[in-house]
Amino acid sequence: MAGQGILTFASDALKLVYGDLHEQLRDKNPALEFIESSSQNITQNGKEVIFDTHIGRNNGIGARGVREALPTAGAQKYKQAHLYLKNLYGSIEVDGQLFEQAADNYNAFINVVDNEIKGLKKDLARDLNRQIYGDGTGILGTVKTTATGTTIVFVDAHWIEPDMTVDVLLGTDLVDGTPTVKNAGLTVTAVNEATGAVTFSGSVTAVAGDVIVRGSNGANNFNKELTGLGAIVASGNSLHGIDGATVPVWNSTVSTLGSVGTPGTLTELNLINLVQKVDKQGGDVDVFLASPGVYNAYWNLLQGMRQFTNGAGLTGGQRSFTFEALGKPIKFVSDYAAPVGTLYALSSSELVINRKRDWAWMDRDGSMWNRVADADAYKATIFQYSELGTYRRNAHAKLSNIAEL
Repeated sequence: MAGQGILTFASDALKLVYGDLHEQLRDKNPALEFIESSSQNITQNGKEVIFDTHIGRNNGIGARGVREALPTAGAQKYKQAHLYLKNLYGSIEVDGQLFEQAADNYNAFINVVDNEIKGLKKDLARDLNRQIYGDGTGILGTVKTTATGTTIVFVDAHWIEPDMTVDVLLGTDLVDGTPTVKNAGLTVTAVNEATGAVTFSGSVTAVAGDVIVRGSNGANNFNKELTGLGAIVASGNSLHGIDGATVPVWNSTVSTLGSVGTPGTLTELNLINLVQKVDKQGGDVDVFLASPGVYNAYWNLLQGMRQFTNGAGLTGGQRSFTFEALGKPIKFVSDYAAPVGTLYALSSSELVINRKRDWAWMDRDGSMWNRVADADAYKATIFQYSELGTYRRNAHAKLSNIAEL
């Protein structure tokens, strides 16, 4: 077996090992799984979804005396929203020698591919979980203190992990779609989440406000990731082409506890107020997604009054419990990828995923395996074109600056 025959065999083996990759990617991804739990919220409309969102009521209403002028006629008000697709990829690479061995040792080839796919699965799942909470910019961290060297301190290093390959971007140039890259292709070698200190493979000259994003091979993630909850559950900014600054009813409820530098203590009343504000807008909160520290803070508050729901339909080992508000149960879920000190109150029926197709192997040129330039190796890539959005932004809320335990 040689040449194209080996590549055909390898492609078949790849499909055999992980034909339905999506099921594997749901591991430890409670945020995305919750959004996907209702198939009606997954559209397949291709490059763009256009929908009308309700932004105003008919106020042609009034009480009058005898023969007084009747109310002026009104009408419902709508704005058109646009949801586009983002390009998501994951790749594996194996040595050319392995293909030659494949004809004589099928199991050895399968084992290598299996190990690579398992690693890719875990890494993609973790990164997708992070993107769900991001704002679409792909920013992993913001430099806190101006410094030069291999170790730089960030405001929050929660999303930065060892072995990530990143680009350092000029913080004062982020408005541009292609900001200045100060350092490209650096590898993160160590992270101290407690202090925010991150160590890189090379020296960095960083100014407070500079940022890092995933980056390699001359490209990076800036402004190319999913539009996550950081942008969806917000107020005053533009989303799906509708500006919250000029259309206030489009905004989410955004609340903060405590004061700058001093997080506030979470109470049941805080959560009830959050749900009530969404309810007034017509939303129906059915899940709280919170960082582990926030989850622990509320868990400690409950003391003996606890109702357990182990998983409650969520896979991946996450544990949730039920919070009662306005006469209905709301799942309270801990998610390691949620921002520190933050809780999201979501109405899942108002969230949408637009994707033309599920994860698939890139094989339009006849094979999943592509020769790596100037190397005796082959690469296989999976892809998905998708985006996260909401039909009603005001059906969601966020509570931040919560003291963690």
